[in-house]
Amino acid sequence: MDIGMIAEVALALAGFFVAAEFTSKGVENFEPVMGQGMAGGVVLGLLGALPETVFVIIATLSSSYQVALGSALGGNIILFTLGIGLIGIAHALKWKKPIDMKDDYKIELYFLFASTVLLVALMFYGSLDKASGSVLIALYLVYVAYRYAVARSKADKRLTRDRKRKLLLEGGACITAGLIIVLALSSVFVNAISGISHMIGVSPLWLALVISPLAADINENISANRITMRKVGGGSTAIVSFIGGKLQNNTVLLGLIGILSASSVAVGGAFWDFIAVILVNLLAIAVILRGRLDYRESMLLVIAYLVVIAVAFMAG
Repeated sequence: MDIGMIAEVALALAGFFVAAEFTSKGVENFEPVMGQGMAGGVVLGLLGALPETVFVIIATLSSSYQVALGSALGGNIILFTLGIGLIGIAHALKWKKPIDMKDDYKIELYFLFASTVLLVALMFYGSLDKASGSVLIALYLVYVAYRYAVARSKADKRLTRDRKRKLLLEGGACITAGLIIVLALSSVFVNAISGISHMIGVSPLWLALVISPLAADINENISANRITMRKVGGGSTAIVSFIGGKLQNNTVLLGLIGILSASSVAVGGAFWDFIAVILVNLLAIAVILRGRLDYRESMLLVIAYLVVIAVAFMAG
């Protein structure tokens, strides 16, 4: 066993916990000023998807299109099942009550559904190119524009201008600090985890479906957990951040593959990945739509993740 790799994993995990504290504090400051949707869905969602975005861009420019597709699609399966499920369980254990979704959280679900429809259309279209990529990215830009337009209406009316400015400056500083830590440690952590997995004989399928996606999304999961545990309403913000981040995966990340690729990229090779993401997206929408996530539904999502993994292994 390589002691150096183990030390890198331990150092990165410690850094991610520090980054999560910064990030959760920053989002707490942003939320009274701009609302849950902008703070959680857009700001935290962008931060959560950033490592995957960088990876997809690098893979696409290197013509590793199937790797880019797998990275763009894989995060949804984990965060919309295991991720949200663990958040619901942690909230129930900490606060002794279900997560009650707040504000206009359904907007994220509507856009997630719209992106899922586009994924179905993309499967029939058959390829990612500049045209289909532009359509996908356009949907995300509409989402961000909507959230920006309503951000002021969601601000706490009791806040003075000076108080708003202070919250934004402090929140921005915290989020920037967390972002720097994540960018510095993400590649180190993923590479170390992959290296250790290879050394101990983890199968390539297990590495692709479980180890690597969990490693790539660990900071997003830690940040969401910290937000959930800091206050009662944090669970709702954490879930909205998951939806916002994975909405970006469905749209921007796939769109970038089409726009940056030297030629059109056939999506047929990722057929089952698309099917899994579409089904998991619909499951997440169905569970969250009513506005409450209890312990039993959280367990259902965790079990759904285990089923998806088991089916993938049996099919492989």
